[in-house]
Amino acid sequence: MPALPSVSVCFPAYNEGPNVAAVLESAHGLLADSGLDYEILVCDDGSTDGTAGIINDITRRRPRMRAIYHASNQGIRATFEHLYREASKEFVFLNSTDGQWETRILLDLLPLTREWDVIIATRRDKHYRFTRSVVSWGFNEIPRLLFGVRTRDAGAVKLVRREIIERFALVSRSPFSEAERLVRAARAGYRITDHPVETSVRRTGRSRGVSAHLVFAALMDVARVWRALRTQPAGANVAHTPVSESSNADRQ
Repeated sequence: MPALPSVSVCFPAYNEGPNVAAVLESAHGLLADSGLDYEILVCDDGSTDGTAGIINDITRRRPRMRAIYHASNQGIRATFEHLYREASKEFVFLNSTDGQWETRILLDLLPLTREWDVIIATRRDKHYRFTRSVVSWGFNEIPRLLFGVRTRDAGAVKLVRREIIERFALVSRSPFSEAERLVRAARAGYRITDHPVETSVRRTGRSRGVSAHLVFAALMDVARVWRALRTQPAGANVAHTPVSESSNADRQ
């Protein structure tokens, strides 16, 4: 059986002081003993609660862990994209520092890369209140209805072939970019699946939830993506050739 691919494990962090140390140390302990070719990247997005200091202390002691700092808060989308740009391994695993997804999920997802280019760790129970459940449902239905692509749980933790991240020029300016990337990847022939997982309820810190501003920004992005895809063929804005079924068979 072929070796598992290399992986960049990425963590965005904003005011996660109560959680970030445990999450990063757990990731380090898991990966250091895994035999994987990996790196851990963590980006502090201008935290004001001491998160940056905690990250600095941990990353100084962990040679395969690297920190990125934003002087001011740039928002979750900018933080995601910064982490993506810094990732250097074959696959990128974007997790969170709020403790809802355990990094050990990665060990279940990596074997699936022999058949899939994107594996989404869909949540069996999102632990959402009613309003956020409705918003989440709506933004997972929109790609299916408008673009013919089922994004499953676009806001969930996912394992993505890095060439997909590099390949497409996105037009979204909000976290809808995660759904846009899945839509473009599916249209270009990449293989996407989901792997249901159990997640935990946030026990400390404050969830920022979904604000009216973010919902409006995401709706504006839906319109941008719809206009862009109407005028672009499925393979537009590409730099590489997608992984084919035959090349996947060669890896096996």
